Amino acid sequence: MGLWNRRPTLVPLLTKRHRQLRLQWVRKHRDWTMDEWKRVAWSDESRFLIHHVDGRVRVRRLPGEQLLPPFTAGHTQAGGGGIMLWGTFSWEALGPVVAVEQTMKAANYLNIVADQLHPYMAFVFPTGNGIFQQDNAPGHKARIVLEWFEEHTDEFH
Repeated sequence: MGLWNRRPTLVPLLTKRHRQLRLQWVRKHRDWTMDEWKRVAWSDESRFLIHHVDGRVRVRRLPGEQLLPPFTAGHTQAGGGGIMLWGTFSWEALGPVVAVEQTMKAANYLNIVADQLHPYMAFVFPTGNGIFQQDNAPGHKARIVLEWFEEHTDEFH
């Protein structure tokens, strides 16, 4: 029948509400000029694994070949470790990259925003016309973080 054994393509899990909000955001910003986009600083965090061990590697081999080097994959105990980094950038300049020691909870994120993002925004947008863009990760929209942003609305949006 022409069917193949494949892994499903991974896509972000988006609810109907997520789709509505994304469409609303796009419609709000679709007519922005290049100068308006140059005022935006973007940020995100990501985890990088030293050894990619998610169990999804596949090989095709004949019986009896399972221990031959082309058909094996080395591994380390406990996954081999990794690092989480947070960074920011804008049209004007690359911002700091910060190693996140723990999980990105609200208090950790607030420390990064206050210690790293705040001086970066003041340097890149000295007139206070910068816009900081972040995703809606739970730590990003925690009460203490939102209160901090509210206190600094005269410095950037």
